[in-house]
Amino acid sequence: MSIGEWLLLLVAGLLGGVINSVSSGGSFFTYPALLLTGLTPLSAATTTLAALTPANLAAIPEFWPEVVAQRRRYPRELSLVVAGGLVGIILLLSTGADVFEQLVPWLILAATLLFAISPMLRTWAQQSAPSLTDGLVGAALVFVFSIYLTYFGSGVGNIMLAMFTIRSFGDFFSANVAKNIAMSIGTTMAAVAYTIAGYVSWWPVVPIFIGSWIGGRYGSRWARQVPINALRAFVIIFGLFVAAWQFAR
Repeated sequence: MSIGEWLLLLVAGLLGGVINSVSSGGSFFTYPALLLTGLTPLSAATTTLAALTPANLAAIPEFWPEVVAQRRRYPRELSLVVAGGLVGIILLLSTGADVFEQLVPWLILAATLLFAISPMLRTWAQQSAPSLTDGLVGAALVFVFSIYLTYFGSGVGNIMLAMFTIRSFGDFFSANVAKNIAMSIGTTMAAVAYTIAGYVSWWPVVPIFIGSWIGGRYGSRWARQVPINALRAFVIIFGLFVAAWQFAR
């Protein structure tokens, strides 16, 4: 790996860590950066899942009071994340690279669109779909999104953020740290499974790991001061660009 590639991945990890600490979409930066270093789509996706784990973990201490305040809600929600994450891992391992590579452009586009509409989804659900808050419908959606988390993962964090907000985790920061914990569990599971399967390329993980840790730990403080709409607009535009690039490949 050249110095230029190392710096590219470091910057991508830094951006991903900052974005993931307060919202989602960090993989929109690390995934294409890994492709540019020569990894296959499957290896780039699984390596991204492994590399962004530190960002989600690093942001948790900043919001620990919110975790303590909502601690009774975690066992049920995280059990759904673990179950769905296992299904996503089994699905990827059983379908293989060919199916995955055909789905990638559509997955990125769908993730970007879901990311874009998640605030509207959250508002609608809170006003018109109370069954999502504590009912089976909401639980089923957390399970489904957890499958996607370990299968591909791009953009799913903001949807999980919307779900945890809907499911009565309180204010934005309480729901956000719940999202970070869920993402940490899912990406750790994926990293272990895909490493055993030989899909994760660990050398590129190092600069992304360093960048995402710094971005997640210290970027979360900075990102609190940035308008959420500005961060979201940036991620949506970049996500659409990556989707278009993948369709053109």
